[in-house]
Amino acid sequence: MLAAFMATFSMLTLMGKTERKASPTFLKRMHKGSGLVFIAFLLVLTYLCLRYWAKAGDQIWTRAVFHAVLSFAVIILLILKISIVRFYKQFLRFAPVIGMTVFTLSFVIFSISAGFFFLRTLCAKTTASEAPASQTIIAGDPEKGALLFNRMCGFCHYADREESKQGPGLKNILKKEKLPASGRPATIENIKKQLKTPFIAMPSFSALTEQEIADLLAYLEKL
Repeated sequence: MLAAFMATFSMLTLMGKTERKASPTFLKRMHKGSGLVFIAFLLVLTYLCLRYWAKAGDQIWTRAVFHAVLSFAVIILLILKISIVRFYKQFLRFAPVIGMTVFTLSFVIFSISAGFFFLRTLCAKTTASEAPASQTIIAGDPEKGALLFNRMCGFCHYADREESKQGPGLKNILKKEKLPASGRPATIENIKKQLKTPFIAMPSFSALTEQEIADLLAYLEKL
């Protein structure tokens, strides 16, 4: 976002009619440099996101799909702008509009992704003491829990090690003092809370039934 802002600021300053303190040459270099930095970050993030998407399969949530569509639009607009600047200079008057559109879409993408992450982090004030105690104990089946883990959790978490994949490894998760992401005490209730109302970027699994959660927890207890 900083690179996008710098590129947009230098473009507006260069094209504006108000008095400029910086020279046009400096502003052009600033615009080009910021644009190259923006493209470099975009390529790296695109690779990481495509890799995550490939591992996640059909378990992508709506916010990620919206993010991907807008990101694809940014890439297309950048290719269009670069093509106009380098090869189709008769359409050069459209380049500033395309640049502003890229900046606007980038801000929206940032808001629904990184902004969402920071908002969830800042607003996560609930503690384990606030979690209501379960009134009914449901026996879980660890074998069914293993199947459920492989189908819904395995693309982000290792079950047999503590190293991170997309999310933290879950081996010995209930033997630790705290959960790795939220820092809450490693208890059954806090894992249930993480499944239904995740602390950060993890998708919500609120559609799981109480029996499915019990099966999954029974499997986690064996890790």
